Amino acid sequence: MDYQNCELLLFGQDEKLTNELEDTGMRIHALSGSGYYESLRRILKETSASCFITVAAADHFSAQDILQVAGFLLADPEKVYAGERRMPDKKALPQTVYGFLSGIETKDITTSLYGVPREVLEALAALKKPKDASLFQNIPLQARSKGIAVETVPAETVQEETPGWSVLLSTTKLYQVFIKFSIAAFIAYLVDIGTFYLFQKLFSGLDDEFKILTATVLSRILCSVATYLLNRGAVFNSGAKSAGTVVRFIILAVGQLIASWLLVWGIGSLLGGGDAVNTILKIIVDLVIFLASFTIQRDWVFKESKGLLK
Repeated sequence: MDYQNCELLLFGQDEKLTNELEDTGMRIHALSGSGYYESLRRILKETSASCFITVAAADHFSAQDILQVAGFLLADPEKVYAGERRMPDKKALPQTVYGFLSGIETKDITTSLYGVPREVLEALAALKKPKDASLFQNIPLQARSKGIAVETVPAETVQEETPGWSVLLSTTKLYQVFIKFSIAAFIAYLVDIGTFYLFQKLFSGLDDEFKILTATVLSRILCSVATYLLNRGAVFNSGAKSAGTVVRFIILAVGQLIASWLLVWGIGSLLGGGDAVNTILKIIVDLVIFLASFTIQRDWVFKESKGLLK
């Protein structure tokens, strides 16, 4: 295979690896010290290459691992490819949290071996004041945000240690979507409460039973509309067709309502019921539903062609 159309960004020094890869015709950019993002911007100005491989010398990936990822990228430069080291079968909690926040399911959440199209690197280079430590974390996150599929390529290299909690602190981009989702939910809640109050005033001539029912239904409809618009536009930046997303959103909203009612009623009955018990249960149940709703909306309701890391 001709690797001349693929350039390697080697972070750190590995003379043996460099010598092995130079024989393939692959151009190598050795980056050391700090200022990774600045170096990235400089390299992008110097070359017109469309395919890049990133790897940290400290991860000890073999030349074969790198060439395998490069082969996948050259065959389909419309995707991002991640070299996944062999790791213990048991999944650690930081890996689970990472998967929840990012929507990317992989054990090797600290890999530095990526096959990256130029478009993704240019998006990385445009980030404002990022830390060097965030570079490799931001590659799959940036790809996902742009609707670019990310796939794993099994590597021969073994990662003996499971990732610790520090990996979740290396980049704020990991939390951006969830934070925006939470803010949108709070805004929608204010819409719900505010319109409920206004509708009570508007229908003050009705009996309390019908007034509250009418105000509840109408405020819930407006709350759902606000939630849909905020999540579609500001949170998930979805470009999916409106008809499909609306139907899926309605299905989810109805499902949430039924799930909340059945769980609170069912568990409350087992615990003896009572207003206080049911209220506490509702808080817990709705929190769980809120967290589940985040992943369902991201990966189903507002899903475009965003590729999951497999």
